[in-house]
Amino acid sequence: MSTVFPPLETQRLYLRALEKNDFEFFYHHFCAPQINQYLLDEDAIKSLQHAQEIINSYVDGQLTDKTYMRWVLVTKVDGQLIGTCGFHKWSHHHHRAEIGYDLNPRVWRQGYMLEALSIMLEFGFERMQLNRVEALVHPKNIASLRLLEKLNFHKEGLLRDYFYHNHQFHNHWLLSLLKTQWTNRQTQ
Repeated sequence: MSTVFPPLETQRLYLRALEKNDFEFFYHHFCAPQINQYLLDEDAIKSLQHAQEIINSYVDGQLTDKTYMRWVLVTKVDGQLIGTCGFHKWSHHHHRAEIGYDLNPRVWRQGYMLEALSIMLEFGFERMQLNRVEALVHPKNIASLRLLEKLNFHKEGLLRDYFYHNHQFHNHWLLSLLKTQWTNRQTQ
């Protein structure tokens, strides 16, 4: 367990760090076409071994150099692993980080990711001392854009041809949330 990124808890979820034995979940989760549809920044996971290598890089500290962290979303009611969320590219000096998240399609539109990101953002602004959180979203990922709007993120601009995937370039929206916006949202 990481001391920098401790487990978090919501009404319906536990958020915990990735563990070495999560590789089968990780593989099956990220092989799902609905999950990969808009994740264009990395190559798709191709094998259980590839999934294990990624998990090991998080668990063994190669990616947990205090700039990357991924939590697994675990339902309280039945202990099912339903997705992940985390911070990436944490700049301590500039007090900012990027977020990423994904959710099993069988639990879409049930408020789980809103719940998970809310506690994650609270942790980021209060414990990590972030002032700015960024998100990159494919323009066709309407559900993700709506989720971020609910959390008070604002579109800053369209990053043209930002990712190169499957022999073509893809635009992405850059959205951000500032600590003052988060604090104002919490007091309303």
